[in-house]
Amino acid sequence: MRTALMRITARLTLTALLSGAAVLGTGVLPASAATGTVVTDSGTGVAIRSGNATSFATVGNQPNGTVEIDCQIYGEPVTGKYGRSLIWDHIPGKGFITDSYVNTGSSGLIAPLCTNNPRADAAINWYAARNGSTAYQGYCEMAAENSYGKTAIWASATADWNDAVARGVAHKGDLNPPKGALVFWDLAAPHGHVGVARGDGYFWATSVNGKIGLAKLPYFSNYRGWAWPNF
Repeated sequence: MRTALMRITARLTLTALLSGAAVLGTGVLPASAATGTVVTDSGTGVAIRSGNATSFATVGNQPNGTVEIDCQIYGEPVTGKYGRSLIWDHIPGKGFITDSYVNTGSSGLIAPLCTNNPRADAAINWYAARNGSTAYQGYCEMAAENSYGKTAIWASATADWNDAVARGVAHKGDLNPPKGALVFWDLAAPHGHVGVARGDGYFWATSVNGKIGLAKLPYFSNYRGWAWPNF
């Protein structure tokens, strides 16, 4: 009787474990996962994109309701239900959605920073494709904006930096900017200088030996710090 009872108990325990695994696979989240609630006035949900900007292809639709978020990344600012946000949420196995339509209970990050940043990769590739070019000499801010598919956002690198300072998101003096962050210097007053960080201590910018090039931080004098692009 005891042996039979032990077998029955073992079967029940195994069944419970397998059932729990099946439930987890169908939407019950592990304790460490972050969640949010997609809310759109239209009720049709929000576009899922292959990258953290509206320029990336739509790969699906995330309906209104609870959504799992495994990581977050800064990207193109989007104005939505919850204001203007630079944050993009990564939906496991799907892609990115703008956080401006997701109620997470916070205006900041609630999940780990994503290790992949498609928008930053595109900006870095833009510079790499123009390595050695002198076409942007004297137009560092234009180069930085163009690398992100934007133009005529700020009149100068100093104006761009001052915006980050005013918003309280400037990382002053920090020589470890993440990939895709803008890096700033107090040069060529009053215009300043700006480049894009590669994420490994190097950056791309104009005026590296008189042309677009790759250099190790800080390279120029009067390094200001870094900030995520507000465009």
